[in-house]
Amino acid sequence: MFKLGILCTAADQCLSSPCQNGGTCLDYMGNYTCLCPRWPVHYTGKDCKELYDPCVYDAPCTNCTSTLGTGVYTCHCLVGFAGTNCTLNISRCLDNPCKGGVRSHCVDRVDGYTCHCPPGYGGEACQERIIDCSEEPCHNDATCVGTPDGYVCQCGPGLQGRDCEENIDDCKSLPCQNGAICKDGINGYQCFCVPGFQGYHCDLDINECASRPCENNGTCANEVDHYECNCLLGFKGVNCEVEIDDCEEQPCQNGASCHDHVGLYTCECVSGYEGHECELDIDECASGPCLNEGNCTDLVNSYECDCTGTGFTGEQCEVDIPECASDPCQNGATCVEGINQYGCFCWPGYEGKNCQVDIDECELEPCENGGECFQRSELLYNGVLSGLEDREFNYEDAAGFLCHCQPGFAGESCEVNVDECESAPCQNRGSCEDLVNSYWCVCLPGFTGVHCEVDIDECESEPCQNGGSCHDGSNAYTCHCVEAEPGEEPWGGHNCDVRLIGCREHLCENGAPCVPILKHGHTCLCPPGFTGKHCGIPTTFSFNTEGYILIQLPPTANRSRAEVEPHHHHVQLRFRTTLPDMLLFYGGAEHYFVSLEIVGSLLKARAGSGKKLQATYHLPVNDGDWHEAKVTMDEKLVLMVKGPVCDNDEGCTVENEGHNQLVFFQHGSFPEVYVGGAPQKYLANTDSRKGFIGCVEDLQVDHQRVLPQDFSREHVQDMELGCNKTDWCHPDPCHHRGQCIDLWTSFRCECHRPHHGSLCEEEHPSWTFSNEETVSYAAFNINTTDGENFNISFFLRSLNPSGLLLQLRRGRRAYLILYLREGTLVFNSPPTTLFSNNIYFTSGQRELVTITIRQGQVGFSQAGTQLSLGRVRMEQGDVVYIGGLPPGESTAPWGGHFKGCLQDITLDHMQLYPNHTKEESENVLDGCVSDEACKTGPCQNGGTCMVTWNDFECTCPMNFSGRRCDTRVWCVSDPCAMGSQCVDLVDGYECLTNATFESNALQFTANGSLVASVTSVSVDIRTRKENGVLLRATNGAEVFCLGLLNSSLLVKLLSGNSLELQAFTSDLTISDGAWHHLHLAMADPLQPVSRWRLTVDGRRVGSTMGTAGNLNFLNNTTVWMAENYTGCLGELRVGGVYLPLVDDQDAPQAARFIRQGGQEPKMGCVGADVCQSQPCLNQGFCQDLWNLLNCSCAPGWEGQFCQRNTDECASGPCAHGTCTDLLADYRCECHKGWGGRDCDEEVDDCLEHSCLNGGSCLDGTGNYHCVCLPGYSGRRCQRRFPPQQCDEDTKCDNGGVCMDGIWGANCTCKPGYTGDWCEAEIDECESSSCLNGATCLDRLNSFQCMCLPGFSGTQCESNRQEQRERVPWLVVAIPLASLCVLLAVVALVFMVLTARKKRQSEGTYSPSAQEVAGARLEMGSVLKVPPEERLI
Repeated sequence: MFKLGILCTAADQCLSSPCQNGGTCLDYMGNYTCLCPRWPVHYTGKDCKELYDPCVYDAPCTNCTSTLGTGVYTCHCLVGFAGTNCTLNISRCLDNPCKGGVRSHCVDRVDGYTCHCPPGYGGEACQERIIDCSEEPCHNDATCVGTPDGYVCQCGPGLQGRDCEENIDDCKSLPCQNGAICKDGINGYQCFCVPGFQGYHCDLDINECASRPCENNGTCANEVDHYECNCLLGFKGVNCEVEIDDCEEQPCQNGASCHDHVGLYTCECVSGYEGHECELDIDECASGPCLNEGNCTDLVNSYECDCTGTGFTGEQCEVDIPECASDPCQNGATCVEGINQYGCFCWPGYEGKNCQVDIDECELEPCENGGECFQRSELLYNGVLSGLEDREFNYEDAAGFLCHCQPGFAGESCEVNVDECESAPCQNRGSCEDLVNSYWCVCLPGFTGVHCEVDIDECESEPCQNGGSCHDGSNAYTCHCVEAEPGEEPWGGHNCDVRLIGCREHLCENGAPCVPILKHGHTCLCPPGFTGKHCGIPTTFSFNTEGYILIQLPPTANRSRAEVEPHHHHVQLRFRTTLPDMLLFYGGAEHYFVSLEIVGSLLKARAGSGKKLQATYHLPVNDGDWHEAKVTMDEKLVLMVKGPVCDNDEGCTVENEGHNQLVFFQHGSFPEVYVGGAPQKYLANTDSRKGFIGCVEDLQVDHQRVLPQDFSREHVQDMELGCNKTDWCHPDPCHHRGQCIDLWTSFRCECHRPHHGSLCEEEHPSWTFSNEETVSYAAFNINTTDGENFNISFFLRSLNPSGLLLQLRRGRRAYLILYLREGTLVFNSPPTTLFSNNIYFTSGQRELVTITIRQGQVGFSQAGTQLSLGRVRMEQGDVVYIGGLPPGESTAPWGGHFKGCLQDITLDHMQLYPNHTKEESENVLDGCVSDEACKTGPCQNGGTCMVTWNDFECTCPMNFSGRRCDTRVWCVSDPCAMGSQCVDLVDGYECLTNATFESNALQFTANGSLVASVTSVSVDIRTRKENGVLLRATNGAEVFCLGLLNSSLLVKLLSGNSLELQAFTSDLTISDGAWHHLHLAMADPLQPVSRWRLTVDGRRVGSTMGTAGNLNFLNNTTVWMAENYTGCLGELRVGGVYLPLVDDQDAPQAARFIRQGGQEPKMGCVGADVCQSQPCLNQGFCQDLWNLLNCSCAPGWEGQFCQRNTDECASGPCAHGTCTDLLADYRCECHKGWGGRDCDEEVDDCLEHSCLNGGSCLDGTGNYHCVCLPGYSGRRCQRRFPPQQCDEDTKCDNGGVCMDGIWGANCTCKPGYTGDWCEAEIDECESSSCLNGATCLDRLNSFQCMCLPGFSGTQCESNRQEQRERVPWLVVAIPLASLCVLLAVVALVFMVLTARKKRQSEGTYSPSAQEVAGARLEMGSVLKVPPEERLI
């Protein structure tokens, strides 16, 4: 148990337990202090009797509401403030509210803002112009009196308001009575009375009974705004005008009619009822109407006789019953009445007394070929079987039978064999042979398959050699030979087996590729610019001056049909140029033409013949690269372009724009085509109006190539052969100071300011203003009148944020002023001032300023917006001042004279040159000259000064820093011990580090060195211990203690002007092993006494109930650190001064704490190695959490040290099943109807048992139910009901044969199809077994395997490589087999000879017999040599 006595005191005043509500008592110097609980209810007060009010102790706001006993409070902010504590002042000027009309200055206030308007404007946002009496602002004939601020209106009687526009409300006094409406007038009013009142004020009540409104002797009573009539008996209504309907409540019963009278009613009864209200039923059986002992039953207005058992019938049992009345004859037979008997006449097919026996017509098996017989008399088949489906059952036709034939047969008795070839199922002209319920297709060569649908793959034998790819055709194939490797000759021929050697000694010129062809020939592929058989003829020509080529086309009558028909008009060429506007070609005359020209760097094709068409390629083509253009004109104009962007084979195609206007030309409309230009009369039809300058090649006109060598001299003007182009812009002739424009035969430099000259080699000079703090200015006279539209531009370089740049004057009045303020540009044209949107120009770098003034609108390049300045007009004779004003004139309103450099000053079209003209100037230096900024010796402590244009830089010694080397740097010399971090202070340094304590306290003293008041204490802490002292000090009655109590922070202090000890604990525990930053400070450090507040990691966790003074006594007493404390400490500061954990006696700063004693702590924050003993079991991973370990268990284990096997079934994961625990897993055995890993997914039985024919499936638990559409039945709606029969609308798909059966139409499908209607083709690839990675292709009633290279066979089962490898074994096996056979023959011959020799030595000698026998034996013993061996 940690005792509070360790924390600075010993207990004796607390023995009486004065602290209530769970408070903890602390004794101090004969008194006590209560630490009141904060949770669940927060108490306060000397004895913890009062509920804590956060509005009193915590909230910094005055208008506060809170929940007593908690720390929850809400600050209700005044207007203009926001935030949790109402400390955030909302600036109403952030949204720039003063935006109306004219710019003004916004001033933020506590509850709003104020707009300071310029003269002539007013209103909340300065958007209103101030009006005077000249504009007659006063209404209603009021008198206007002028004032300095505008005007005042003197109103007539009954009017008020600034402009007398408001009529005084005379109805405000409510003069009208009794709810009347008052209408206000000018100096008067009028009352509109509600009904029932009259008079000027509606104060007189009207007598509504004066007109005697009540009828039928009713009595009238007068009321306010109405009257009431008291009616006599039998009447009602507002005026007693309605007679009461006594029948309204329907008093008459049993359907009787009610008749109303005055004050009474009568009932007219329906038949069968009587009584006053017809409530009595009359008994009609009282007269005995039923005869022959029939039983009578009374009904309403009638009766009923029951004749059962009497032998009679009729309404009164008066009719005798006949014997046929019971209908004894069955199956539609006719009953014949007799005397006490009857007889039955049966229909054909029936017999028996009552015709009850159905004769079986199928007994003799009349159906042939296995057909099934059905009787016509069977009701089950009526409407179902074919032949009975369209009629109702009729006994007249019930005799006989129907046959249901087997597939392939038809006819009344199934005697006819169906011809399946009738539907022509064989494809590709195959012949069909009919079979029983089937057919056979005999295919033509090249086809196979059940229906001859498979084209035999002639490529399967791999006829293409040398790597050629084979493409199958119809009973043929085509070989595509591979491209040859570099340096090799390609293969050709039908099977790629012929070497193409036509290019061995080819004559292709100009780098044209050679393509060999069969029969040792070749073709040259000419590059652009060349043509001819060997590409030796150039096609390139150029124009370096404007000229043209005239091409005269032959008449249409002399040209072939092939030359005319591809396109009516066609021109194609390649070109390159750098100019933006030129004509490429022109064909036709003045009024009908087709042209191609470059307009604004874009390519434009045009055609005209009354109407005009146009097609434009919207990318620049004057980039100096080659571009190909083709123009075709038929019924529409088409432009095709190829170039760097459109480099594909098709190019980019543009058709005529606008409406679909068709321009038609007759053949021969263009006998002449001009290329590169045209005569002047035709140039007038073009947009560019200039001839082409550049290069052209590969010219084609109407698909005929035109060569420049073929032109006659009279048709050529300024054309040259070839294309010689100088690259004018490389290297850059403009010295990288401008953009080089290539003009094909020359170039032009567009210089960047401030450079100029033909090659941008010159630069406009700079001028320096206010060098070395002199006063400078320059003045120029305006010699032209530019009016309200002019430009101002110049380069600016300055470091001064303010100063006058330019002022335009007319006489003594300045009408346009441009100056710097806080580094931004400001425009002023009295009384208007405009700003440049926070764009800064005074960085010391050269900045270009461009200002455009148009009709009072000011715009400059950096802002990108237009600002309204008012009417500004520059006229001849005006004066412009640059950089300042002449002596005697103040520039203070604009920030003084400008200091810096100006260059390339342009005022509209006038270039201003200070010092270079006779204009007025003073102290303006040529060039951009810097001040000698180092002459005052700004660098201190031995620093070296260097000038940097109107400024300086100091290079400081190692121990100093700062702009002027005026800051001492201590940490450079590395004064701190290893492991600590040195931090520079203004007058010294600190050595920061963390340290580990184990009840080894340190003592410190400041020796009075602290200058500032001690109003705060901060410390970084990391621990897992619940109790300990962090900081403690006493000095007489004064005391301070910061420690841990049950993991919370405990603060005790009594100092300064305090009257009693203040103590509290934090509502946050910090003994969690993590780093925390504690900060204890006075709430208002400027006051002598204040509440102290404690924060942890920026979060407020506690405060004193009362006030206490500062801790200045710590300046002259011993401060104890880390008493009885185990853990780590970081930065600990008292009044902002660091208590060093590393003893450093040499620190130079004045305010410092010095270590007096104590045991040296361990540097760094070090915890015990809690994982060294490997406490985690079962492969658990140990995590060191600093003096605490955590075991991350392997799957399936749990517990502090992973010692228990986790029961995964404990959480009951199986929703509808039984759980079996596994290691790190579980398994669920699901109940019927449930699935999923956790048996939480209801199995949708409809997924496995889909309903057919549009039926809807309803899923159940473990089952399903199909709701069928009308006309279908069965568990899965699979049957038609009634069954569908074969007819014109019911046919089988894909050539299937439809046959009627007992259950309706039945389809006999052709091979390869399936389904109820033969609608689905069978995918034979589903059951195929293509081997060795082959791809299966589904065919009709078959499949085809596409083998990978190296495999063959129907299923790609044969490996050709293995076969090739087996060939050598055959070579060895055949000779061995031959040798064995030969040895066998020799052995056999030997045995025969031996046998003969033996027989010759026995019995009778018969040479002829022996010869015959021997010959027969020899021939029978010789084996025939196989044909294969005969070849060896």
